[in-house]
Amino acid sequence: MFHNYLITAWRNIIKNGIFSVINIFGLAIGLMSCILIMLFVRQESGFDTWIKDHGQLVRTHTAYSIPNQEPFDSVRSAGSMMEAIRDFAKNEIETGVRFIQFDMTVRQNENAFPEQFTMVDGSFFNVFDLPFIHGSKESSFNKPMDLVITEELAYKYFGKSDVIGETLTVCCVAGNTATLTITGVMKNLPDATHLNTDMVIYLQPALFSDNDGMLNTWTSLNVYTYFKLNSGISSEQLQERINFWMNNESPLVEMLVNILGEKASGKQVTDLIKLRVMPVADLHLHAKSHAGNGGDLTPMGDSKMITTFIIVASLVLLIACINFMNLSTAKASKRAREVAMRKVLGASRTQVAIQFLGEAIALVLLSLLFALVAVELALPFYNEVLGKELALHLMNDPSLLFTLIGLAVCVGIGAGIYPALYLSRFLPGQILKSSKSVESKSSAKFRSVLVVFQFATSIILVISTLVVYGQTIFSNNMAVGYESDNKLVLSIRNAGDNLPSLTQELLNLSEVTSVTFSSEAPSQDNENNNNFKLLEAHANGGANEAELMNYHNMGYGFFEAYQVKPIAGRLFDENFGSDTIKDVAKDTVGQSSVVLNSSALKKFGFSSAQEAIGKTLESDIRGTQHLTIIGVIPDVYFRSIKFGVRASVYTLNPERFRVANISFDTNNIPNLIRAIEGVWKNNVPMQPINLEFLSEMMKAQYNDELITAQLFLVFSLIAIVIACLGLYGLSAFTVERRTKEIGIRKVMGASVKDIVGLLIWQFSKPVVLANLIAWPISAYLMLTWLEAFPYRIDAIWLVPICLGVGLLSLIIAWSTVGGNAAKVARKNPIKALRYE
Repeated sequence: MFHNYLITAWRNIIKNGIFSVINIFGLAIGLMSCILIMLFVRQESGFDTWIKDHGQLVRTHTAYSIPNQEPFDSVRSAGSMMEAIRDFAKNEIETGVRFIQFDMTVRQNENAFPEQFTMVDGSFFNVFDLPFIHGSKESSFNKPMDLVITEELAYKYFGKSDVIGETLTVCCVAGNTATLTITGVMKNLPDATHLNTDMVIYLQPALFSDNDGMLNTWTSLNVYTYFKLNSGISSEQLQERINFWMNNESPLVEMLVNILGEKASGKQVTDLIKLRVMPVADLHLHAKSHAGNGGDLTPMGDSKMITTFIIVASLVLLIACINFMNLSTAKASKRAREVAMRKVLGASRTQVAIQFLGEAIALVLLSLLFALVAVELALPFYNEVLGKELALHLMNDPSLLFTLIGLAVCVGIGAGIYPALYLSRFLPGQILKSSKSVESKSSAKFRSVLVVFQFATSIILVISTLVVYGQTIFSNNMAVGYESDNKLVLSIRNAGDNLPSLTQELLNLSEVTSVTFSSEAPSQDNENNNNFKLLEAHANGGANEAELMNYHNMGYGFFEAYQVKPIAGRLFDENFGSDTIKDVAKDTVGQSSVVLNSSALKKFGFSSAQEAIGKTLESDIRGTQHLTIIGVIPDVYFRSIKFGVRASVYTLNPERFRVANISFDTNNIPNLIRAIEGVWKNNVPMQPINLEFLSEMMKAQYNDELITAQLFLVFSLIAIVIACLGLYGLSAFTVERRTKEIGIRKVMGASVKDIVGLLIWQFSKPVVLANLIAWPISAYLMLTWLEAFPYRIDAIWLVPICLGVGLLSLIIAWSTVGGNAAKVARKNPIKALRYE
């Protein structure tokens, strides 16, 4: 019997060639989409599950909710938190560790290589039990400044893996060149990890003795804090313990009263500062909700994006399954007599249903083979878009192989169950004595419903794609309040004492118009906060309480280079000689200048920009400082517009300068780059240059949205192709069924145009209905998505987008159906009337 089923299935595939090709091709495309997204989701959701005891590992994140201040979230913690919480919650915590990351340069012979170093407490390998190739966690971290590297880096610098005892010269540790001894070699970390710890240094706290804001602080967020929980303890239990400590026994209780004064009245510490616990295995996909404006050790994933693409993959596969159901039921009349004869010869309804289900599963398995080939061809382009290195190794990954086979079987059952039940219910007596169609009106209506669903889904995907692209374009082209063209950003972290000569040689280049300095370049989204207190009274009331505000350091000429003009007062000017912040002795007060933006003006209660000029702010930047307000500038989007504008204070603190902003005037960009690289090499020969175009940095802010839009576009097109394949198959079948009708109409005087119009209108109705269903759904989904952006495209743009996509869907449907209709309509009616 099974042999008979196989022969029948094969004959049916060959006999109905066009419909078989449509089914196989449509299912293959759907399965390909599903496999590609499955590979992405599998990696993204499997981050850090390879780490030993990952279920016991957590990280703490910080969230500030200060009254009258913008909320501030970070995946970092204050330096003093780890030891205090570890010692307090001994019943919950086995041990803890802090991470501090630095960009350093490894010097080898005459070469210099940029690397990222991670300084960690000596308990690192007790928290993260990473596998070693040479050495061990017991022998590798015995004293501060011991260095452990990965096998990849060992081969990079020494050409072998056993490099214990070898040394690397790095710059800079506490401002000096240091020689570090390698005490262990770890296995290379998998791609699916949030850790970026290829070079791990045993942290020496003395290195930060002059920087209390790094380790000896309760409020400045500069470290990543991890804990390993005791067996049987959950992250929720630790969260409760931390909340109790913060509200009752932490130094923050007294500190908040001293800093915030009346703002802290009647509030617990956790009402203002939250230390949130998150399992390590959840970090990659969920840390973004705690990250605020800051980044993680590695680029973060997005759980919403994962969910979205799972839905998209499911919809694309469902559209392919609908094609199978539609074409199978449409061709039912061709197989009705076969079913009747099988039943007459003794086959039960169950046996007939199993036969058709088996055919469906066989067809899907065949489609799976084509899908796997398509995946291999598509993976290089897919990886390029995602920035991943996904691969399909079925022979080395049995779980994936069986998952795909299981998926194919489930798809076969899902796609074939309705046709199997529909075909197996035919009664032999009615079929064998009737020459009429066996198709009922309900079956035809059901097919129309499925076509509507297919096109509605495709239309929603296309509209969503256009909105995402539109928002990305809007963000990239929005007026940010400063001139971003013809700007290069040069990192000067490692320039050291050579900075003056470097600057002068850059200015000597004919293409360079200015070189200015700042703590960060526009778009870098660094978060720096400090308390600023207005000392004098103003027209709207008395002197303010201290305000926790964002501040940045800008050098002379910075605002002028970016064409930012003051709305009151002046900008930083070397001719005044009093703008720069300088260190001050204990119990003395420094005098310097400050520039505010319009939002900061409102925060301090000034009614006009001019009113603020000459007033004084007090802050503890580099000792107690009295900062005279010398100017007010408009709100400028020096940070990504995704985060809006914060009340900001701009100071001039050369100790904090990290980048040089180079303005240029030339079209010969390659020559300019070579010249700047030459100047850098001449002044900082042992440090690699870090030079970027500001325009590229600004575009990179919206990379996630661009990737989403690109993938949406691809899968939207795939959905449309599959839907059109189904529509083509149905139209071919309908035209075939109505051949005699078409012949009679031609004999009665109907033109080819009339017949084509009639058939096109028949298939236009479900597409029009699909648009009417898709438009409100798309509008709701996209308006909800756009709410995440402080600045977004106007909702009115949805109207032309929906109308345009609707018209496009109709044109595609007409093109798909019209070809079949015209082909039959042009035939000689005599042949049509002879048609059997």
